[in-house]
Amino acid sequence: MGVKATLIATKLKKLREAFIRQLPSQLEVIRGAYAALGQGAPAKGALDELHRCLHTLRGASANFGLDVLSAIAAEGERLAKKVRKGETDPEIPWRPLLEEQIARMEREVAHIDVSQVMDLQALESVAAAETFHGNERKVVYLCEDDSFQRLNLATQIGCFGFEVISFGELEQFRNAVRSGHPDIIVMDLAHPDRPTGGADVIREIRADLEREIPTVFISSLSDLASRIAALRAGSSAYFVKPVNITDLCTTLNTLTTGETPEPYRIMIVDDDPYLTEMSAMILQGAGMDTRTLNDPLGALPLLFEFKPDLILMDMHMPGCNGMELARAIRQIDAYFSIPIIFLSSETDTDVQFDARRMGGDEFLIKPIKPDHLISTVTVRAERMKLIRSFMVRDGMTGLFNHTATKEHLDHAIELARRQGETLCFAMIDLDHFKDVNDNYGHQAGDRVLMALARLLGQRLRKSDVVGRSGGEEFAVILPACTILEAGSLLEQILESFAAINFPAGENSFNSTFSCGVASLDTYDTAEKLYKAADEALCVAKREGRNRVVAVGCGVTG
Repeated sequence: MGVKATLIATKLKKLREAFIRQLPSQLEVIRGAYAALGQGAPAKGALDELHRCLHTLRGASANFGLDVLSAIAAEGERLAKKVRKGETDPEIPWRPLLEEQIARMEREVAHIDVSQVMDLQALESVAAAETFHGNERKVVYLCEDDSFQRLNLATQIGCFGFEVISFGELEQFRNAVRSGHPDIIVMDLAHPDRPTGGADVIREIRADLEREIPTVFISSLSDLASRIAALRAGSSAYFVKPVNITDLCTTLNTLTTGETPEPYRIMIVDDDPYLTEMSAMILQGAGMDTRTLNDPLGALPLLFEFKPDLILMDMHMPGCNGMELARAIRQIDAYFSIPIIFLSSETDTDVQFDARRMGGDEFLIKPIKPDHLISTVTVRAERMKLIRSFMVRDGMTGLFNHTATKEHLDHAIELARRQGETLCFAMIDLDHFKDVNDNYGHQAGDRVLMALARLLGQRLRKSDVVGRSGGEEFAVILPACTILEAGSLLEQILESFAAINFPAGENSFNSTFSCGVASLDTYDTAEKLYKAADEALCVAKREGRNRVVAVGCGVTG
């Protein structure tokens, strides 16, 4: 653990102590809220306050690892919610049941030994202000009135590579956001004495902001009225507490990235250079990348070099006609599914039918309106990109599959040699993943896989390639990266991943991974790199897991 992370861990450890020491006072507030119910029909406001207090205690206790206390508070919260909705059985006295839940919480708090629970989980070892290798960090303004939940959220959001500045009061947030420049806002909907205070403030300041700032709302309320209040304030997303941190950070990344997708690559084959140029200009104007060819007999070299998403071709050309060219292309396995659109002045419907039968996906008649051409090409090209994505990417995580990862490694090695640069390759394996599935269910296991996939995607550099090798194993290609740099970067990610809380019913758990890294400087082929990284991974597991072993520089982590 680095010096900065150690300092943060120490501060957070003290905060956890403070949280435990204030629990008796928090229970006094809950007792007071219970007493305010009186003996007659309880007022809705009194029930709302009791429900809120129990909900807050449940969430905060779980965040600090006090699972038993959290579970008892959850039982009380569920009972208070039923009373609020009038769903309790009239023959079952709910007041004594609530009284018993409060007494159980008091007994549990009395037995908590501060010295035994001071040892924080890995989440408290990671500083939200940590600097990460090669990535521009987005600034998140977080406004949450509960100090413990605020710090927990700030820490975990920081694990995903964001810089978090947090506020406990709406007025403090209001002043800061007018003078600051956050990339995104995470706002609690409800604040003391203001059920929709967060939405009210966002709505008030929007007119004063120089630019639109995406805002994500979090709330303990899931009802439609609360969601509409957030929408009217300009909500980009809405999460119900306890917040799934992986989904939240994925949303934050999506809303702040704004990356432009790669343009569609369109190959145009037509013996008329003027019409070829016109079609190219129309498609280029729509943001597409085009390559043109006037001699159909030269189609294959351009096809292999350009790797188009779609081919737009004329029907009648010298040397070979469109149907012959389409059939020849279809006989190449790699291009069996590529969309082919005929653009011709041929009006004979029998010929058009034959063109489709011979391999054409669509037949357009010249002249064609530009918007019709753009629309047709866009739909077909997008479908092709999607099909290609399914062929090279893992269905669950969206990462490259094993075959595609190996191809990327071969290309990366070739490029590194041409440019005289180094390259590192890492193998990552989740620790005790079978236990996660057995103890918490396969849905929880899927959430762990998705969290690691998204964390790697967000914390690694844009030039790095991440793949899922199968099961709970991942592979990372790090171009232009020394073995020491790779080990340091992956250790930071390892610490951050161990910091993520995964909800499981009323409880939560953490997960870790082991990692082996090897360098092209020492292992000069893809096969040797794979073998060396895999052997280093095995060493990491033998050494106790939750660590990075970088070949040539020992164990880091």
